[in-house]
Amino acid sequence: MNRTLAPKVKESLLSRWEPLYRSRLHYLVTWSTRGRRPVLRERHITAFETLIQQACDERGYSLLEVAAGSDHAHVLIGLRPAQSISSVVRELKGKSGMALLTQHPELRVWLRGNLVWDERYAVETVSPARVDKVRERLHNFHAHPNQLAEAS
Repeated sequence: MNRTLAPKVKESLLSRWEPLYRSRLHYLVTWSTRGRRPVLRERHITAFETLIQQACDERGYSLLEVAAGSDHAHVLIGLRPAQSISSVVRELKGKSGMALLTQHPELRVWLRGNLVWDERYAVETVSPARVDKVRERLHNFHAHPNQLAEAS
């Protein structure tokens, strides 16, 4: 019996162990502005996309696509099985809403209050085979008119 392997195994067990996830769950999350008011302009949408990207990078979420209109937002996100979609949505909506109100105080006036987002949201699961189609649909739906003209 070869006992020289035992110390290497023991050292590897003492280090931090994290499970390797081979599966990823994909979700399309949609939420709207408070009262479904069309208050988001191009500068707000650009700031929102940046905020969502930063929040996902900080927390280790896999952001696949983010798109927004004047009165709603879509986020296509991939999560590990141990991550809760409700917690992720609560964090994304909270951080982005507070940051948007701080960066753009006119939203507080236009929405008549201290909340940017409505309480409700919709979550749709997306199979790995359909992720690219959903990304394309979001991109086409929220593309600028000049981008659509260039594509045709």
